[in-house]
Amino acid sequence: MVVADTNTMPGGANRRSAVRAAFTLIELLVVITVIGVLIALLMPAVQAAREAVRRASCANNLKQIALALAHYQEAAGIYPPGRMGCDGWTGGPCSTPQGGAVPGSKRPGTSGFLLILPQLDQDPLYRQFEPFAKGAVYPSQPGDKADGTTDGWMTTQIAKALAVRPSVFVCMSDRSEPMNGSCATGSYALVQGSNGPTYGIDQVRVKHFNNGMFLYKTMRSPTDVRDGLSNTFFVGETIDAHTDESANCWSMGCRHLDSMRSTDNPLNTPPGTGVVIDLYGYKANGAFASKHPSGGQFAFGDGRVVYIADTIALPVYRGLSTIYGEESVSGEDF
Repeated sequence: MVVADTNTMPGGANRRSAVRAAFTLIELLVVITVIGVLIALLMPAVQAAREAVRRASCANNLKQIALALAHYQEAAGIYPPGRMGCDGWTGGPCSTPQGGAVPGSKRPGTSGFLLILPQLDQDPLYRQFEPFAKGAVYPSQPGDKADGTTDGWMTTQIAKALAVRPSVFVCMSDRSEPMNGSCATGSYALVQGSNGPTYGIDQVRVKHFNNGMFLYKTMRSPTDVRDGLSNTFFVGETIDAHTDESANCWSMGCRHLDSMRSTDNPLNTPPGTGVVIDLYGYKANGAFASKHPSGGQFAFGDGRVVYIADTIALPVYRGLSTIYGEESVSGEDF
């Protein structure tokens, strides 16, 4: 009698060989572990590559802003102010009846960023703000006026414009929420100088006669920069723009906060820490900061964008933010 070989499959294949060709559970677990290890090894490289892209995009934004400031200066003969007007002071440059940089304005808090929108190919948005709501956006004391020049400044048109967040003002690495109250946030601020919260809200040393490029109302020219444009910070990065302690609306100019910062505190000092000033119940330090690892980017007056390590010596860091030529700073220092 012929007995069939039960280990033989159709076509002559051996069932035992077929079983041996499959993975065992242990082998499968080993493969999964190896893949997990490889992914873990690759993730930092992937994250670093992504951050490199974000950082390059951020640097490009700063470059565009620096060039826009230069084009504004070429057309107007002077750079825009950090903030268009005063905020209650009646001395110095605020002694004139109208405290703003635009005729008809009444102490407006409009930032210099808003003034360079046409140079950033944002002319339609700029026209939404015209005619600057009777000459002012963010009048400092809208209810305290004898002549009523800024009554009703917050029109529907202005409100819509304030909520727009141009991509050129947003760094891809910055995790700030898009709005802070009724205004859109930004990732950059103009450099006031080295006088910050140490001097409180001093009208002279902080707001109107700081030692940096961008001030309340007063407008600088290239000849004011005795350090040279290539040695002077114009614009730097900020973080947490949606929070009270680091509020940063791109359309508003305000010392230690919106669109105007100083180098009083070291680079990347966390919001609410370091030398702070109590403003309306929250602590502002006016520091520049970024979400890039171990540093932040600044645009210089000549249009260069440089990555500054947060280990930079504080005197050098502060020296780069001033215009007066009182410091000896070279490219080897940063």
